[in-house]
Amino acid sequence: MTNTATNARSGLALVLTGTVVSAASSFIVLLIVAPALGAAGYKQFSVYWSALFMVVAILFGVQQESTRGVAAARGIAAPEKTATAQHKTSVLRFALLIAVALLVLVGATSPLWSEALFGTGTATWGVPLAIAVAAYAIVAATNGILAGTSQWAAFALLAVIDGVLRLVLVGLALGLHLGGTALAWAVAIPFPVSLAVVFFIKARTIRANTLVAGTAGSLAANMSRTLAASVAAAILINGFPVFMSLFGRTDDDTLGALNLAVILTRAPILVPINALQSMLIARLSGATAGRNRLFALVLAVIATLTVLVAGVVWLWGGPLLAAFFGEDFLLSASTLAGLVAAAGCLGVLTATGAAALALERHSFFAAGWIVAAAFALAILAFLPASLETRIVLGLVVGPLLGAVVHLAALRTRNPEQQRGE
Repeated sequence: MTNTATNARSGLALVLTGTVVSAASSFIVLLIVAPALGAAGYKQFSVYWSALFMVVAILFGVQQESTRGVAAARGIAAPEKTATAQHKTSVLRFALLIAVALLVLVGATSPLWSEALFGTGTATWGVPLAIAVAAYAIVAATNGILAGTSQWAAFALLAVIDGVLRLVLVGLALGLHLGGTALAWAVAIPFPVSLAVVFFIKARTIRANTLVAGTAGSLAANMSRTLAASVAAAILINGFPVFMSLFGRTDDDTLGALNLAVILTRAPILVPINALQSMLIARLSGATAGRNRLFALVLAVIATLTVLVAGVVWLWGGPLLAAFFGEDFLLSASTLAGLVAAAGCLGVLTATGAAALALERHSFFAAGWIVAAAFALAILAFLPASLETRIVLGLVVGPLLGAVVHLAALRTRNPEQQRGE
């Protein structure tokens, strides 16, 4: 028990370290690119960045399902199911098929939409985008294997290499004035490079743990439900500023200030909970003893952090925004605190979703995220109120309703597990 607790604490520290380094690297990239390119150039870069990381967010479902499947196959979770399973499927091979499909689809069609999406002079940007998303499909499966086998050092290393290398390459491209296309490649290259490094270091562990219980069809079904939830999550998290613009019905200055505020208020809450999802799934997939206590602790930490951050931004958020970014970005204390509360609700939804997935309630997991996204977008689009009110209410009500769906799943038993008893 002592070794288990020590390993858990060590794993938590490693994952948090990797997360901080990776998140900080990405944040610095966005900060240094904006003044270097100017508004027009940054518009192209930011759209490319958003498109790439929206797909990355969707493919995170591959990592979640790989984590659960590998943990179960090792006997950490659901021993009654893994003991009787007759079929095995390789999550890595399955991810490779997804990668090839993405490479062909994005690469072949990019000449049709690249300049329309990113802007003039970006006709070739679809190539690095295709390589990046294809590589990330395999990165997601590899991360799932590493998390499912508690290889937290390698798990963290992959994130660190990816983030730091991206910062270095972007800095070089800017310093040498290589242009937008070089920046597109600088953002994309770290995915395959970090994957190659970690795969070289942990090749034996990764190869030995690629098989999970079930047929390729069952894995595809589970992963499709997880990916469906990832699409909804990508809308709520990565893509919500796009929908704010579509349904904003306000001036560009207000939209810009709100976009920045949404990003800044989410970071303290969503960055750690998103990074710890795989660890949370692996832990909740284990023995039932202590599961409810762990889940309650996670929710309590999210609630406490939300209250603390909301208090800080209520008191000092407005002046800090004005001091660091200019008076154009000044927002009311109530709006900023409301956005923090919305981030906390998204954190709760993330935690309840991880719990539902850990207990193999894939349909409920997907349904919760879809309900959350649908209600958030409906409130944003149709509620007759100010944009600030619509954003806050949408991102509070939608995620809480989605969390209710997840919690309903946790209160009912899995029929398959009942038959196995």
